[in-house]
Amino acid sequence: MKDLGVTRVQWIALYYLGKDEFISQKELAERMSVKESSVARLLDRMERDGLVERVRSEEDKRVINLRLTEKGRQRRAKLVPEGEKFERLLHKNISDEDMKIFTMVLSKMVNNILEENMDEKCTREL
Repeated sequence: MKDLGVTRVQWIALYYLGKDEFISQKELAERMSVKESSVARLLDRMERDGLVERVRSEEDKRVINLRLTEKGRQRRAKLVPEGEKFERLLHKNISDEDMKIFTMVLSKMVNNILEENMDEKCTREL
């Protein structure tokens, strides 16, 4: 992606921003699994580069919606085939069954970490 002028994190943001016409900053952070403050800094750069614009919600003035600019849509359209090509490369020679097993094991590993962190937090609070 670097050769195409975007970082991996920008690509992920462009991907999610292009799935809907509008998305809130909070929703984008959740979909990217990062803190809102991290997304805010990323969006500052993307806005400066003319890829995204912030639009205040008509329904709730506290909510800032995001949408791709024409330049952002064009950049995303150019990158999607590259992302798909990379995904095909990652999945090459891996069966659907193997992917299911990998996803299940990875999910269990993440849950182990979350449970451990929760146990430590509870112990500290006692």
